[in-house]
Amino acid sequence: MNTGSDVPASIGVSAPRSDAATKLAGHFTYATQVHAVGELHAATVRSYAASAMITRMDATAAMRLPGAVAVLTGADIPGRRLGSKTVDQPVLADGVVRYHGEPVAVVIAETPGIAQDMVRAVAVGLALSSAVLNPEDALQPGAPGVGPDGNLVAEHHTRRGNSRGAVVIRRRWRTGRQDAAFLAPEAGVAQPFPDGSVHLTIATQDIHADHAQVVRALGLTPGKLVVHNSGIGGAFGGREDITLHVHLVLAALHTGRPVRMAYSRRESLTGHPSRHPMVSDVELTCRPDGRFVSLRARTVLDGGAYASTSAPVSAIVHDFSAGLYRFAAVDVRTRAVYTNNPPAGAMRGFGATQACFLIESTVDAAAAVLGRDPVDLRRQNLLHGGEALAITGQALEGCADPHDLLDAAVSADPPAAAPHPDRHRGTGLALGIKSAGLGHGKPDPATAAVSVSNGQVTVQTTAAEVGQGVTDTLRRIVGAQLPGLPVTVTPMPTTFPTAGGSKASRQTMASGGAAHRAAVEVRRRLDAEFGNQWTPETVIRQLGAREIRHQVTYDGPRTSKERPHKAFQLVAHRMTVDVDSATGQVAVLQAVCVQDCGRAIDPVAVREQLIGGTVQGVGFALWEERLVDAAGTQLTTGFGDYLAPTAADVGEVVTRVLEVAHPDLTHGAKGIGEGPLVSSPAAVAAAVRAASGRPVEAIPLWSPEPAKAPR
Repeated sequence: MNTGSDVPASIGVSAPRSDAATKLAGHFTYATQVHAVGELHAATVRSYAASAMITRMDATAAMRLPGAVAVLTGADIPGRRLGSKTVDQPVLADGVVRYHGEPVAVVIAETPGIAQDMVRAVAVGLALSSAVLNPEDALQPGAPGVGPDGNLVAEHHTRRGNSRGAVVIRRRWRTGRQDAAFLAPEAGVAQPFPDGSVHLTIATQDIHADHAQVVRALGLTPGKLVVHNSGIGGAFGGREDITLHVHLVLAALHTGRPVRMAYSRRESLTGHPSRHPMVSDVELTCRPDGRFVSLRARTVLDGGAYASTSAPVSAIVHDFSAGLYRFAAVDVRTRAVYTNNPPAGAMRGFGATQACFLIESTVDAAAAVLGRDPVDLRRQNLLHGGEALAITGQALEGCADPHDLLDAAVSADPPAAAPHPDRHRGTGLALGIKSAGLGHGKPDPATAAVSVSNGQVTVQTTAAEVGQGVTDTLRRIVGAQLPGLPVTVTPMPTTFPTAGGSKASRQTMASGGAAHRAAVEVRRRLDAEFGNQWTPETVIRQLGAREIRHQVTYDGPRTSKERPHKAFQLVAHRMTVDVDSATGQVAVLQAVCVQDCGRAIDPVAVREQLIGGTVQGVGFALWEERLVDAAGTQLTTGFGDYLAPTAADVGEVVTRVLEVAHPDLTHGAKGIGEGPLVSSPAAVAAAVRAASGRPVEAIPLWSPEPAKAPR
């Protein structure tokens, strides 16, 4: 799948996306549309309990069905484990089920319908055991163990200073289980080749990370698996974990035929991790004049049954729990724990969303106690550019001054609609910070190759285009060095070096940096051969079919214990809501989003990111929740009961882009994708507090009494 074939727009110039027409016309190939000749069809048998021993697995009735091919269980791959950070998750349940919906078997059939009949025919016997569902209970002495070495996944503790203010504010905050809710559910095809290899085509955020996990889990030599990305219908972190990938490869190896699998929406909601639910006890002390003195926080994240990305998510929650504020003393401890709830993992914002809710809600509480205007209290305590963050101590450099974001958000025109007599209007503000790039000393390389031949520039990369616009960003960055020439981006399989994942808001920095450096070298060689005043016509005529190519691996600015983050995403939201006085229903009239992007390489894509993330944050604040009942049963079945916002649910989104170039990044551009979902939920909560007088101690606000789900 080649993307783009014309001369790209210049950096900073608005233009339509190169994939827009294909997607609007319905011609874009998503993973659900990938097939192979002679394919079989696989489906997953899942646990109906949250904690149990498997006492019986009988596939006799399933294998009697016409068209049944095979049933695979954990016994077919004993001891094999998955895990992007901690290798703790069995490919198929290893005699124990640890959450409702855990895969216990994979069935293979000639048709999708027969595969579903086989799922229903496999008899699974479970001896129920005590489930640990409250994350705080998981840390108590004597709690049943869920994880391999107890129930603590990760712990971070920072303590500095012992000052305390005379005014003490204590609150407990909670956030829920938001889902990535991407539009295209998980699907893929694994196809055996005559050379003994298997080619897996799937929608993923990182083909190389998936390749490494599948190879390790199945004991394959790396060359025996090639992973290709299909078109991706959204991700938001939900495609970082392995779902059906390894089951497909296992099925193809077992049968020797191509195997296809596609999740229903219900299975998608069950099968991939959610955002980490959080509970946090926070104490903020300040002087009577409003100056903040100390912050104490004790935060627990529910990681669910397997570790997934709980360790790095909890590190981000920890690092940014003090937000953008100045404190003389901090005592912050953040833990992620195992429970028998569904696994939690990467989700847009990656912990910074939870951190923002806890600190910004506490600042609002402090304003209420002090009788202060929340905006003025923030302005009094905000860090200035160059000051050290309260928890990590890293200087706030390469980004806008937080006061400039605050002022930009506050100065936006209010909504035009007049208040309704039966509704109360409120305005709320929140400021957020999130890192960009992996950070914490982790390698973060990306490789890109740029070539020119026959008057066409080609960029080779494995950077996943998940809808964020990395394709056009690379085209513009390369086009800036090779003006006037058409630029095509060619997505490559795992036989090409890694670009790293489309996560952590890193691809503009990482793959953009690699592509820029490769293009600079190609430009240098063209200049040497044709003079630095060459034209596209000169290259077409004189270079002809000869190729000039250069490949670069780029790792960006280094991080360390003292400088844990490569760059910062700073964002502010101002929300205006109306709350119905009789029903309590919330209507979002206006959302103002201000973000520093360093440089807007593609202004249209930047605006899309700010709007999309903002609306996603409104959803998290008000409605979005993957429901789990008191027995650990997952209840959410689809977009009928998972209430994601539509265009009609947010009246107006106003975006303001600040461009403060980062000195160490290509064109000064920072990643921005996660920022809009960092502070938007907290700002909605603040607006509801202002309109209703309610404390809004937990989000989402909509929380129905769940009914028991049928098995």
